[in-house]
Amino acid sequence: MNKTNKILSVISVFLLSLALLMSVVDFWCFHTPFYEMEYQKNDTSAYTGMSSEDNLKATITLLDYLKDRRDDILVTAKVNGVEREVYNERETLHMVDVRQLYQNALLVRNVTLILGIVLLIYVLVSSKCSLKQFLQQGFVKGNLLIGGIVLFVAVWALADFNAFWTNFHLLFFDNDLWLLDPRTSIMINLFPGSFFFDLVIRIILLYVGILIAVGIYTSLPERKTA
Repeated sequence: MNKTNKILSVISVFLLSLALLMSVVDFWCFHTPFYEMEYQKNDTSAYTGMSSEDNLKATITLLDYLKDRRDDILVTAKVNGVEREVYNERETLHMVDVRQLYQNALLVRNVTLILGIVLLIYVLVSSKCSLKQFLQQGFVKGNLLIGGIVLFVAVWALADFNAFWTNFHLLFFDNDLWLLDPRTSIMINLFPGSFFFDLVIRIILLYVGILIAVGIYTSLPERKTA
C-alpha cells in the first residue's frame, strides 16, 4: 500500500468511525425498550402524573416527530386525572430545535458514511489489499481523534454530568428553550438528568465495545492461503 492509500485509509476509518458513533447515538435514542426500562427505574409516573402507557405514548410522539413521521407533538393524556395536552408551548418550540439538530446530525452521518465507503472501496481496489490490511493501516490513527473525544466525554460525564449536559446545550442551541421547569414541564420529568446520564453511558459503552471488537479482528493474523 503506497503512502497516498495509507492516508486515505486513515481518513476512511475516521469517517466510518464517526458514522458509527452517530449510528449508535441514533440506535439508543430511538430504542423504546430503553425508555420503558428508565421509566420503571425512575418511577417516572410519579413525576409526570401519567400512566406508564401514556408516558410511552407521549415519548413515541416525540420520536416520530424527530424522525419526520409527523408534523407536530400534539398528544393528549390524563395528567393527574385530567385529560389535557401533554406538551406546552415552550416544550413544542424546543423540539423544533431538537428536530433540526437531529436532521442535521443525520445528514452528517449519511455523508460521512458514503464518503468513508467510497474511500474504502477505492483503497481496496487500487492497492489490492484485504479489508484486514486496510484496517491495520488506518484503524489506530483513524480512531485517535474520535476515541480521544469519546474518552473526554466519558470522563467529564462521570465526573460532573450536569456541567457536561449544560455545556452540550449551550454549544448546540442558541436559545434557552431547553431550560424547562419540572413544576410545569412534563418533558423534563420524562427525561431528567439521570435518564440522559444512562443514555450517554450506553452510547459510549456500545461504541467502544464495537471498536474493541473491530480492533481485535484487526490484530489477528491473516490466514495464509495454500
